[in-house]
Parts: sequence; C-alpha cells; structure tokens
Amino acid sequence: MFKKNPPKMQPTNLSQQAISTVIASEIEITGDIKGTNTTRIDGKVTGNILVESGIILGENAYVEGNLNSKTIIVYGTLKGNLTCDELQLRSTGKVEGDLNVKSLEVEIGGKYNGKVNMNAQQILIEKIETA
Repeated sequence: MFKKNPPKMQPTNLSQQAISTVIASEIEITGDIKGTNTTRIDGKVTGNILVESGIILGENAYVEGNLNSKTIIVYGTLKGNLTCDELQLRSTGKVEGDLNVKSLEVEIGGKYNGKVNMNAQQILIEKIETA
C-alpha cells in the first residue's frame, strides 16, 4: 500500500578521488580529449571532452565544446552542451549551453543559459573504447 521512496543520490566528491590528468591554467589545447579517469581542467580547451568517471572545470578553466562524463563539477566557464549523470554548478561556474543531466545542483551565484533536460531514466554516457 505504501511505497518506499527511492534512495537519494549522494553527491559525488571528485576532490576525494584520484585525478589522473590535470590541464594547468597556462595550457591551451585545441582538439578533443578522451579518457577514463577523473580529469581536472584549469586551462583553455577548444574541443569536446569525453571522460568516463569525472570532469572538474577549475575557476580559471575556459572550455568551448561539449562535455560528456558520469560526474561534472563546474567552477569555471563552459560554452557548449553538457551530458552527465550528476552536475554540480558551483558559485563561480558559468555554462552557456544545454544540460542533459540526471541530477543537478546549482550553488547561489552559479549561472547557466540554455535548456535543461532531466530525464528520469539513466543518462547514457558514451563508453570509451580502450585500445
């Protein structure tokens, strides 16, 4: 007669996970980035980013391209679309593009301009083929 509420998703704390790749603030990359482990970007990237476990855009990060990952935390600026299970848009974060997310957390001050799609079904994250 009574239904149990489904368990709430606990926010992922990427800062407690091992970060395998860091793109420093003085680095600029043009081209797509693909990987499996958590990646932190503090520099400028022009291209799409596909990382299986997680992406962190630091406060100085500027990305023009689409992001695709399980978890994404945005402190910096993204001009492009974003697909993930969990998005954390921090107070310094800015996103200009469409969000396709399962879970969305926006801190006061966080800004986005675009459409938000929060499909209740599992968001399909593109699997990365390793050679």
